[in-house]
Amino acid sequence: MFGYIRPYKPMLRMCEYEGYKSIYCGICKALGRNFGTVPRLALSYDAVLLALLEMSVKRIELKAEMQRCIIHPVKKRNVAVSEGLDYSAYVSVLLTYHKLKDDLRDSSFTKRAAAETALTAVSGAYKKAVRVYPHLASVLDYWMKRQKELEDQRSESLDIACEPTARIMKAIAEGLAPDDKSMARKLGRFGYFLGRYLYIIDAVDDLKADCESGNYNPIAIKYGLKGKISDIEFNEAAENTAFSIRLTLGVMARNYVKLGELYYKPIIDNIIYLGMTDILKKVVKGEYRKNTKERKDKI
Repeated sequence: MFGYIRPYKPMLRMCEYEGYKSIYCGICKALGRNFGTVPRLALSYDAVLLALLEMSVKRIELKAEMQRCIIHPVKKRNVAVSEGLDYSAYVSVLLTYHKLKDDLRDSSFTKRAAAETALTAVSGAYKKAVRVYPHLASVLDYWMKRQKELEDQRSESLDIACEPTARIMKAIAEGLAPDDKSMARKLGRFGYFLGRYLYIIDAVDDLKADCESGNYNPIAIKYGLKGKISDIEFNEAAENTAFSIRLTLGVMARNYVKLGELYYKPIIDNIIYLGMTDILKKVVKGEYRKNTKERKDKI
């Protein structure tokens, strides 16, 4: 998925930390159960927020068991075995497939080759996800095509550029409560601004790399940045763009409050109010590149 949604660990209580980890492992198990071993690589911490929201609105009690896993075969770990994990697993596969298709357009030969190999490996999982969630798959397909059109037009407008991602996350969030139309609408509004946050912060995080490669980045176009940019140029563009991200986070938080009292509110509060703000600070400082964060900042 995207990689910018995670808790601020120093402010998590131990029980919350263990619960969060168990849900992460539970989604990994759900990926393996539904799709096999390879699609587990699609998992990111973003999926945990989706599972927490689904379990909250459906009032699903967290249940965990000590199990071994493919990454930790010797020492058993707490693994969530509750309902409410499969949807996040399916969403992870759908998003990963489209991310890999997007990578095929990258200027780097190595990245394109890796994406082509990975696409072959996850194509079966994607087809299954499409069969189970055809409407969601159709929405994602439409907005990813729209995203490609905007990239080809090389729009400098962040509002226009982030609209497809916002719409995608809106549709995904609505799917967390398909039988409760009122809650689905509220979740959709929250998801829309979550999508805006994800697109814009990703554009900041990728800014230096995109300037060097020539890949589309609306921030680079807006500020006329090309080639190897200086730290001063990056800092100026990042700080200016951070204002828009903070506004988006504020509106997202207001829509989050409208969801009411949630089952797992303390953990979700931590993610919304502390974790995402902390990530924003790191991205603006140029300390949170995507290709290293999973390795350096393990939960």
